[in-house]
Amino acid sequence: MKTKVLTLLLCLGFISVFAQEEKEVDEFQLYVVDKNAVVKKAGEKATQAWKNERFGMFIHWGPISQMGKQLSHSRNSPSHRTGQPNYKNAVIEPAVYDVQYKTFNPVNYDPDYIVGLAKRAGMSYLVFTAKHHAGFSMFDSKHSDYDIMSTPYGKDVLKELEQACRKQNFNVGFYYSPRDWYHPDCDSEHNHDRYIQFYKAQMEELLNNYGPIHEIWFDGLGPGKWGSTSSNVMKRIRELHPTALVNDRGGVGADFYTPEHTVGYYNNKHPWEACHTTTGQWGYNPDVGTKSLQSLMEILLYTWGGDGNMLLNIGPRGDGSMNPVEVERLEQIAEWWQVNGETSIRSSRGGPYLPGPWGVSTRKSNKIYLHVFNWDDSEKIFLPSLKGFKVKDGKALTGAPVDIVQVDGGFNLVMKEADREKIVTTIELTMNKDVMDEKPIMARQSLIQKAKLTSSHTSGDLTKICDQDAETFWFAKVKDSKDGIWIEATFDEPVTVGSVVTGRGEEWFPKHSPELQIPDDNGNWKTVHKWKAKFEPVKRLKKPVTTDKIRLVIKNAPAYYIAEWELFEPM
Repeated sequence: MKTKVLTLLLCLGFISVFAQEEKEVDEFQLYVVDKNAVVKKAGEKATQAWKNERFGMFIHWGPISQMGKQLSHSRNSPSHRTGQPNYKNAVIEPAVYDVQYKTFNPVNYDPDYIVGLAKRAGMSYLVFTAKHHAGFSMFDSKHSDYDIMSTPYGKDVLKELEQACRKQNFNVGFYYSPRDWYHPDCDSEHNHDRYIQFYKAQMEELLNNYGPIHEIWFDGLGPGKWGSTSSNVMKRIRELHPTALVNDRGGVGADFYTPEHTVGYYNNKHPWEACHTTTGQWGYNPDVGTKSLQSLMEILLYTWGGDGNMLLNIGPRGDGSMNPVEVERLEQIAEWWQVNGETSIRSSRGGPYLPGPWGVSTRKSNKIYLHVFNWDDSEKIFLPSLKGFKVKDGKALTGAPVDIVQVDGGFNLVMKEADREKIVTTIELTMNKDVMDEKPIMARQSLIQKAKLTSSHTSGDLTKICDQDAETFWFAKVKDSKDGIWIEATFDEPVTVGSVVTGRGEEWFPKHSPELQIPDDNGNWKTVHKWKAKFEPVKRLKKPVTTDKIRLVIKNAPAYYIAEWELFEPM
């Protein structure tokens, strides 16, 4: 049977929300995933244990951190094939990038401190960049001289980190990029098979010298003929680390999917892990500040409320010390976690209320935890009742008082504004019975539910974008990325829109320029809101709009997957 290959264009770089990064361009790479390859998975017990952890640390670090530039993507990387376009167009030439290891001496590297900070922030595992696209091995590799042992530091930073993790009962994993913009054999005309042997040899080192491995994070095969390489590597992973969780970027399907710099739509059917930077860049850059605490808390909680795991990145400096602005944010998250996180996040599942403009929910046994960002008015928020359930008690995890007032169709949570937390308030509801098997419902009805939907393309069932299911999606493809892709909602009478959610599931294209448009007085379409489809899980309009027609327009995208499009009234 002919193997069906699903090719996904996934984003590896990004345009930051910070003004100083707006000149950067999204980096696209071709990911080839053989959906028909049968590979052994980690198993239900290991997967559930991983999901219960909820929170991990990503570490992007390498010799280029001395220059404060991004790993790999700052290197101008010509193709290893004559006449082919660059793997990456960037400003740092290989002659400069590739010699940074000769002065790399991170004497202030303190893995015990890094692991301790991660634990305080609520994390229980980490993933370290053993080798990024630019080919430098941040571990002791007997198969390469372009590795950490060839630096003035001369010590295996991955081994030191692994030992720190073992001492603190912390799980360790690694990131590895199979594609390699440095190694001359990778994607070469005649010697790519030789590179594959190098790749497998390095995987043997990582799998044998740093175990037990908790998570393995691949980042795309890249161009070249890989044959059965991915299946062979997965077989060795399962032989040596049968319970390691493996992501979906290694060439074959694995244990979880990886929305990057975005928050996936609620999905409790298929494990997923969002990955985000604390700043706006993978790796250390002194010119890039951190995301605000408000933004990070939304990213974290909307991921957990969507039943996903979170991998939050830090980038140590060239001398090995941590970026002070990242330390500040992690200490702030640690302060929140001490009061709220261990109780409401660890070992929880998302739901039973779907994430919305008000906030998110998580659940454990007969407990529901409401993480409220926005209230209906100065003192209350309404939530619909769950059929067959009663609220026995309610309290804020800070200890502040909360009143529960039964009303038609549900209940109001009443809490004085002075008693609420500054960014997000977590309220624990004790129910009359276990809520874990309850199908999630919307706490706020989406306006899309009462709209007639039409689109620029008829390549999919439009009802899939409003079924609250991340496993179903609508797809459109255009010949020219300048052609707009649009979905239109028409209402019998005008509605007022205050916020929008565009949800992605496993299949997603992150590079696009979405806009909301409504008709003007002349019957033309005018843009009322535009945004970058990253970071913020809920896009709030600066000024609500009232209309009987509204379009979601996608620009600058050759193709587009969408699992959900939801519109909500202002709160």
